[in-house]
Amino acid sequence: MPAEKRRSVKFIFWGLFILGLNLFLSCQNENCVSIANNDLLIGFIRADTLDTGEIIFDEIDTLFYSATADGNDSIIYDKNTVRSTFPFPVNPAKGMTTFHLEMIDSIRYDTLSMDPIQIDTIYYINPTPHTIAVSYDRSQRIISEECGIEIFYTNIKVEEISFPTTNLAENKLSRFNEVNIEVFF
Repeated sequence: MPAEKRRSVKFIFWGLFILGLNLFLSCQNENCVSIANNDLLIGFIRADTLDTGEIIFDEIDTLFYSATADGNDSIIYDKNTVRSTFPFPVNPAKGMTTFHLEMIDSIRYDTLSMDPIQIDTIYYINPTPHTIAVSYDRSQRIISEECGIEIFYTNIKVEEISFPTTNLAENKLSRFNEVNIEVFF
């Protein structure tokens, strides 16, 4: 192999080596992405028994007239939000959060006039408001000086719940959770 060709191969090798080393070392720096969050995921599920006797669990779309939390003066969810799993933010300043849920039993649509068409929507609210109270432990971790801290919520416990059947599926809050509490209707 001619000397000039060996020199260019060495140059390419060392160039790729230095580039790879830079990429490897740059990936070692921690970024500001946190896996922790403060959303308690509550999923609403219906158990359906097939003719075979097998039980199938289906997520059901749920409507709240209002969903609020103690210590928060705003409505988290209202009648415009329809979904089967809801993220409820826990209070980062306390070790417990209580959620108050007013659920819609049914909806009726009345036609007020035909020209122009005017439709009135009437929501029938369940007379029994529901409550879910959870307690949790909080711990902090410094991500880096630039990124700051993150708060972890672990040891989730359901302290009070007015739904007849529930399951605590995951006892820590994480971005990777599908659901923390399953509520069965």
